[in-house]
Amino acid sequence: MLPRQIDRTRPLSLYIHVPFCRSKCDYCAFYSVPYSRAEDMVDRYMSILLSEIKALTDDWQQPFASIFIGGGNPGMLGYSRILEILKAASVNGRAEECTIELNPENVTEEIETFSGYLTRISVGIQSMDEDVLRALGRNASADDNERALSILSSSRYDFNADIMTAVPGFTAETTLRDIERTVSYDPDHISLYCLTFEEGTPLVSRARPIGEEKEREALIASWRLLSKLGYTHYEVSNFARSGKECIHNKVYWNLGQYIGFGPGAESSIGYSTVLSMRENETLEEYIRKPELTCYPLSGSEAEEEVLLTSLRTIYGIGKEEYRARFGKDFDETYSSRIALLAPESYINSTDRFSLTESGFLTLDRIILEMAMAL
Repeated sequence: MLPRQIDRTRPLSLYIHVPFCRSKCDYCAFYSVPYSRAEDMVDRYMSILLSEIKALTDDWQQPFASIFIGGGNPGMLGYSRILEILKAASVNGRAEECTIELNPENVTEEIETFSGYLTRISVGIQSMDEDVLRALGRNASADDNERALSILSSSRYDFNADIMTAVPGFTAETTLRDIERTVSYDPDHISLYCLTFEEGTPLVSRARPIGEEKEREALIASWRLLSKLGYTHYEVSNFARSGKECIHNKVYWNLGQYIGFGPGAESSIGYSTVLSMRENETLEEYIRKPELTCYPLSGSEAEEEVLLTSLRTIYGIGKEEYRARFGKDFDETYSSRIALLAPESYINSTDRFSLTESGFLTLDRIILEMAMAL
């Protein structure tokens, strides 16, 4: 099942893509299909997914470092099917962290059914303002959000709440109210995203971005409030209480090993040699012929991936780890490019290079600048 490039001395995580949703939000460009139009394919999807998981667990023979079930909206499968997936993925032992994404309307007290396997729930709140939710084309109402947060705050799980800012027609103050209301339920983790305008989405045809300067103002105000409320800004879009960072996402940001199953799911394995893999692009293709297509990364491509992922976090790039992985000195490789960056945008110590919040605001430009060294 596992390609020879996998490093069996390093942890492995599992990502499962559930492509079904009730209906797409107006801003969403991720691959998903309305459940009502794909109901006849759900059982076949489950059969293939469970067979893939079994083949992997039979081969790996160890607990996964982390498991993440994302979408789409995994809640559309129903709790009994979700439990099947969790049991199959945990036959070799419980993962240190096991997360599922749920839309607010799918959160019920039945989540306790998963307590033997699940440790974390991520809920897509986006806003506590009814007008913002309508502008985004969300299925959930503000009341749904309140109910979901109330259930999660009383549950045994850690939980994350997604919040969206920079929505046209609304000010930074709207986001600050969303944050305060959400934090009143004491989530362990908050993901704060700027609304993005993706080609082909309904949002693009009826609205325009608020502009870079207003986005910047909204982000800075939100970051300050979250810090004041006790959340550490450990990744450009993510905040956590002490010790509650998302383990699974840190695997991505550290270019760790993970296998992804489901339509469009990606995988990355290896260490000094990195192999990227991807499942078929659509549900129909996945059902017809599930397979992982492999793309070995060149050394410079793997280095660029490290820039793209690790610089998103406050931990940045460890220089000894960089040498161990690529056989190159970090300072020799990048010092000429770093010299061109604004001094307030980074921290460059003897053992690590990382970005500050000022650097997060110009992350894409910094990555492009540093990638010129490759």
